[in-house]
Amino acid sequence: MSDTTYPMENETVQRVPKPRKVQIISDLTDKIGRARGIYFTEYKGLTVAELTELRRLCRLKNVDYLVCKNTFSRRVFAEKGYQDALKHLDGPTALAFGYQDPAVPAKVLSDFAAKNEKLILKGGVFEGKSVTAKDIQAIKDLPSREVALAMLFGVIHAPVQGFYNVVAGMLRDLVSVIGQISEQKKAAA
Repeated sequence: MSDTTYPMENETVQRVPKPRKVQIISDLTDKIGRARGIYFTEYKGLTVAELTELRRLCRLKNVDYLVCKNTFSRRVFAEKGYQDALKHLDGPTALAFGYQDPAVPAKVLSDFAAKNEKLILKGGVFEGKSVTAKDIQAIKDLPSREVALAMLFGVIHAPVQGFYNVVAGMLRDLVSVIGQISEQKKAAA
């Protein structure tokens, strides 16, 4: 008899995950935790050249585009509390992550999908809320953060500028009237 013991009939064996899988899940957890916008796409039918072009376009806009096993993605999304997003994880799925501006990946993916119908937008997570493919079309039209801030500044600045212009105009008029009175007094004297 050997010293090897086997699990009994009712015992379960704990499997030790491979280091590579642990690293993939760790990286995915980090990306999902940092991302403000995450979008799910189906890439079935895209050629290697088309997929390479999409990744290049994403890189140019600081968007991570990642093909990951759905089992890993489901696990991490469930841990992060994105239960509504799990429905998008069926079939060949790739994830696009936007960190600074959550609308940028939506714009990149929508523009690429408009030129290549093989890329299908499935849905995503925008600022912590689950969104549909239809929502992505609305998100892509949002202004960038910088443009939105400039618009807000303009809205706040306009009344202040208007008030300044009114007061400055009144002061100019007052100085003009005083100047005219002074000239009339000089002429009369």
